[in-house]
Amino acid sequence: MDRRNFLKGSGAGVLFAATEPAEAGTRQPAGVQVPRADSGRDDRKFWVTVMRRLADPVLTNLASGTLKARMPVEQASGADRRPVTHLEALGRLLAGIAPWIELPAIVSVSAGPSSADGDRAEGSVRAQYAALARRAIARAVDPASPDRLNFTRDRQPLVDAAFLSQGVLRAPRTLRDGLDATTKRHLVAALESTRDIVPGFNNWLLFSATIEAALKSLGASWDMVRVEYALRQHEQWYKGDGAYGDGPAFHWDYYNSFVIHPMMLDVL
Repeated sequence: MDRRNFLKGSGAGVLFAATEPAEAGTRQPAGVQVPRADSGRDDRKFWVTVMRRLADPVLTNLASGTLKARMPVEQASGADRRPVTHLEALGRLLAGIAPWIELPAIVSVSAGPSSADGDRAEGSVRAQYAALARRAIARAVDPASPDRLNFTRDRQPLVDAAFLSQGVLRAPRTLRDGLDATTKRHLVAALESTRDIVPGFNNWLLFSATIEAALKSLGASWDMVRVEYALRQHEQWYKGDGAYGDGPAFHWDYYNSFVIHPMMLDVL
């Protein structure tokens, strides 16, 4: 419930609203209208609104250095997700929204007299989120930041550093070229630090490969062997009809669509 309230605290209900840190524990602000996804162009506004409800609590707080202080961590009894939850939130969020924030300022998405104004309005929001994402990354990798994220403790950071790397690969103009030199240096160091984590003999090989691909994209030294090994192993694990094994064994689950195919594509 705390996490749900954290999301509800987002001010993302208005497409053109200014982006401020979300207040955990509050409900939808008064006067906010969520567009109905049933009227042509409103479909796009609806999905941008949904995206903002997911993104605002993470990006606004991380950009402000308050994510660890304000984001609830929910976990099963006996588990300790606190060291890994925040990188998980950032990495998976940016992997998802990177293609959108990489779009140019104005993208024609519909015909009609109101199209240009709508495109400009969404482009303005997109520019806000591009800047917000860069500030969030800067906080996440700055050794002096209160929100410096964990890239080395336990094994899970390898997974979510790979999703963060996907964000960089999917938005090179925005999330790579748009970073200042200091942030880029800190990001490279954070990604390099995950090399001490040994991946499992399964889809995890692609996490290492994706991180190396991002390092190459960032102009840093990268390990071709980790990339080649992951690709060749998955070639051996191909089961037919577009399905790869999660390791040598056949698995019929979402990892093909969520990890294996997307990361192979981004690496290649």
